[in-house]
Amino acid sequence: MVMASSAEQEKLFYRIFPAQIDAGERKSTALDWILTRTADGTGSTAPRELIHLLSAARDQQLKLLEVGASQPAEEALFDRAAFKAALPEVSKVRFEQTLCAEHPKLKPLLNNLEGEKTQQTAPTLAKIWHVPEGDALAKAEQLTEIGFFQRRGSKDLLLFWVPFLYRDALHLVQGQAE
Repeated sequence: MVMASSAEQEKLFYRIFPAQIDAGERKSTALDWILTRTADGTGSTAPRELIHLLSAARDQQLKLLEVGASQPAEEALFDRAAFKAALPEVSKVRFEQTLCAEHPKLKPLLNNLEGEKTQQTAPTLAKIWHVPEGDALAKAEQLTEIGFFQRRGSKDLLLFWVPFLYRDALHLVQGQAE
Protein backbone atom coordinates (compact mmCIF):
# COMPACT_ATOMS: atom_id res chain seq x y z
CA MET A 1 0.00 0.00 0.00
CA VAL A 2 3.02 2.30 0.24
CA MET A 3 3.04 3.06 -3.49
CA ALA A 4 -0.63 4.08 -3.44
CA SER A 5 -0.34 6.63 -0.64
CA SER A 6 1.92 9.66 -0.38
CA ALA A 7 1.35 9.65 3.40
CA GLU A 8 2.63 6.07 3.59
CA GLN A 9 5.60 6.97 1.39
CA GLU A 10 6.49 9.83 3.70
CA LYS A 11 6.11 7.57 6.73
CA LEU A 12 8.51 5.06 5.16
CA PHE A 13 10.96 7.84 4.26
CA TYR A 14 11.15 8.96 7.90
CA ARG A 15 11.71 5.41 9.10
CA ILE A 16 14.88 5.32 6.99
CA PHE A 17 16.10 8.92 7.26
CA PRO A 18 16.34 11.33 10.20
CA ALA A 19 13.48 13.76 10.77
CA GLN A 20 15.84 16.73 10.28
CA ILE A 21 19.36 17.20 8.96
CA ASP A 22 19.90 20.51 10.77
CA ALA A 23 18.46 20.11 14.25
CA GLY A 24 16.20 22.78 15.64
CA GLU A 25 12.62 23.83 16.07
CA ARG A 26 12.69 26.21 13.10
CA LYS A 27 14.76 23.98 10.81
CA SER A 28 13.31 22.17 7.81
CA THR A 29 12.42 18.50 7.55
CA ALA A 30 15.01 16.13 6.13
CA LEU A 31 13.11 15.84 2.86
CA ASP A 32 12.95 19.62 2.44
CA TRP A 33 16.66 19.90 3.34
CA ILE A 34 17.58 17.29 0.73
CA LEU A 35 15.49 18.97 -1.97
CA THR A 36 16.75 22.49 -1.25
CA ARG A 37 20.39 21.37 -1.10
CA THR A 38 20.17 19.63 -4.48
CA ALA A 39 18.20 22.37 -6.28
CA ASP A 40 19.88 24.73 -8.72
CA GLY A 41 19.10 28.40 -9.25
CA THR A 42 15.91 27.57 -11.14
CA GLY A 43 14.62 25.78 -8.05
CA SER A 44 14.71 22.41 -9.83
CA THR A 45 16.25 19.29 -8.37
CA ALA A 46 17.63 16.95 -11.00
CA PRO A 47 17.15 13.27 -10.18
CA ARG A 48 20.88 12.65 -10.68
CA GLU A 49 21.78 15.05 -7.85
CA LEU A 50 19.19 13.50 -5.56
CA ILE A 51 20.47 10.00 -6.31
CA HIS A 52 24.07 11.18 -5.95
CA LEU A 53 23.35 12.75 -2.55
CA LEU A 54 21.64 9.60 -1.27
CA SER A 55 24.46 7.41 -2.58
CA ALA A 56 27.15 9.67 -1.09
CA ALA A 57 25.22 9.77 2.21
CA ARG A 58 25.22 5.96 2.24
CA ASP A 59 29.00 5.96 1.74
CA GLN A 60 29.45 8.55 4.49
CA GLN A 61 27.19 6.57 6.84
CA LEU A 62 29.31 3.46 6.28
CA LYS A 63 32.46 5.47 7.04
CA LEU A 64 30.88 6.76 10.25
CA LEU A 65 30.05 3.23 11.36
CA GLU A 66 33.54 1.98 10.43
CA VAL A 67 35.16 4.54 12.74
CA GLY A 68 32.87 3.63 15.62
CA ALA A 69 30.23 6.35 15.47
CA SER A 70 26.99 5.52 17.20
CA GLN A 71 24.08 4.05 15.29
CA PRO A 72 21.50 6.48 13.90
CA ALA A 73 18.57 7.24 16.19
CA GLU A 74 15.54 4.94 16.36
CA GLU A 75 14.90 2.95 13.16
CA ALA A 76 16.77 5.35 10.87
CA LEU A 77 19.52 3.95 8.71
CA PHE A 78 21.19 7.34 8.26
CA ASP A 79 22.56 9.89 10.68
CA ARG A 80 22.21 13.57 9.81
CA ALA A 81 26.02 13.87 9.78
CA ALA A 82 26.16 11.53 6.76
CA PHE A 83 24.12 13.99 4.68
CA LYS A 84 26.18 16.99 5.72
CA ALA A 85 29.38 15.12 4.85
CA ALA A 86 27.96 13.97 1.49
CA LEU A 87 26.90 17.38 0.18
CA PRO A 88 30.40 18.71 -0.72
CA GLU A 89 30.99 15.78 -3.08
CA VAL A 90 27.66 16.34 -4.82
CA SER A 91 28.40 20.06 -5.08
CA LYS A 92 31.83 19.48 -6.61
CA VAL A 93 30.60 16.94 -9.16
CA ARG A 94 27.60 19.05 -10.19
CA PHE A 95 29.79 22.15 -10.54
CA GLU A 96 32.67 20.54 -12.44
CA GLN A 97 31.02 17.77 -14.44
CA THR A 98 27.73 19.42 -15.27
CA LEU A 99 27.79 23.21 -15.00
CA CYS A 100 31.37 23.88 -16.14
CA ALA A 101 31.35 21.02 -18.66
CA GLU A 102 28.16 22.31 -20.29
CA HIS A 103 29.21 25.98 -20.17
CA PRO A 104 33.01 26.08 -20.52
CA LYS A 105 33.07 29.73 -21.64
CA LEU A 106 31.48 30.76 -18.32
CA LYS A 107 33.92 28.78 -16.18
CA PRO A 108 36.33 31.71 -15.61
CA LEU A 109 33.46 33.84 -14.27
CA LEU A 110 32.39 31.03 -11.98
CA ASN A 111 35.91 30.33 -10.74
CA ASN A 112 36.41 34.01 -9.89
CA LEU A 113 33.60 33.65 -7.35
CA GLU A 114 35.57 31.14 -5.28
CA GLY A 115 35.61 32.12 -1.62
CA GLU A 116 33.15 34.98 -2.15
CA LYS A 117 29.79 35.59 -0.46
CA THR A 118 26.68 33.65 -1.48
CA GLN A 119 24.69 36.77 -2.30
CA GLN A 120 26.00 39.30 -4.79
CA THR A 121 24.86 42.47 -6.53
CA ALA A 122 25.89 43.86 -9.92
CA PRO A 123 28.36 46.31 -8.26
CA THR A 124 30.00 43.56 -6.17
CA LEU A 125 30.23 41.27 -9.19
CA ALA A 126 31.75 44.11 -11.24
CA LYS A 127 34.54 44.36 -8.65
CA ILE A 128 35.12 40.60 -8.61
CA TRP A 129 35.15 40.27 -12.40
CA HIS A 130 36.91 43.62 -13.05
CA VAL A 131 34.27 44.75 -15.54
CA PRO A 132 31.83 47.67 -15.72
CA GLU A 133 28.63 47.25 -13.71
CA GLY A 134 26.48 46.86 -16.85
CA ASP A 135 28.68 44.02 -18.10
CA ALA A 136 28.56 42.38 -14.67
CA LEU A 137 24.76 42.54 -14.73
CA ALA A 138 24.67 40.92 -18.19
CA LYS A 139 27.05 38.16 -17.06
CA ALA A 140 25.05 37.59 -13.87
CA GLU A 141 21.91 37.22 -16.00
CA GLN A 142 23.72 34.58 -18.09
CA LEU A 143 24.61 32.70 -14.91
CA THR A 144 21.00 33.01 -13.77
CA GLU A 145 19.78 31.49 -17.05
CA ILE A 146 21.97 28.40 -16.56
CA GLY A 147 20.83 27.96 -12.96
CA PHE A 148 23.94 29.07 -11.13
CA PHE A 149 22.35 32.17 -9.64
CA GLN A 150 18.84 32.70 -8.41
CA ARG A 151 17.59 36.25 -8.83
CA ARG A 152 16.24 37.75 -5.61
CA GLY A 153 15.55 41.16 -4.17
CA SER A 154 13.75 44.01 -5.91
CA LYS A 155 14.29 46.34 -8.85
CA ASP A 156 16.00 48.75 -6.45
CA LEU A 157 18.31 46.08 -5.07
CA LEU A 158 18.72 43.14 -7.42
CA LEU A 159 20.47 40.25 -5.68
CA PHE A 160 22.11 37.20 -7.21
CA TRP A 161 21.97 34.29 -4.76
CA VAL A 162 23.99 31.09 -5.13
CA PRO A 163 21.99 27.96 -4.27
CA PHE A 164 23.34 25.47 -1.74
CA LEU A 165 24.16 23.04 -4.55
CA TYR A 166 27.16 25.11 -5.71
CA ARG A 167 28.40 26.58 -2.44
CA ASP A 168 30.77 23.85 -1.32
CA ALA A 169 32.36 23.51 -4.76
CA LEU A 170 33.42 27.16 -4.67
CA HIS A 171 33.95 27.44 -0.88
CA LEU A 172 31.41 30.25 -0.73
CA VAL A 173 30.71 32.14 2.48
CA GLN A 174 27.16 32.66 3.71
CA GLY A 175 26.02 36.27 3.49
CA GLN A 176 25.70 39.29 1.24
CA ALA A 177 28.72 40.89 -0.39
CA GLU A 178 29.26 44.58 0.21
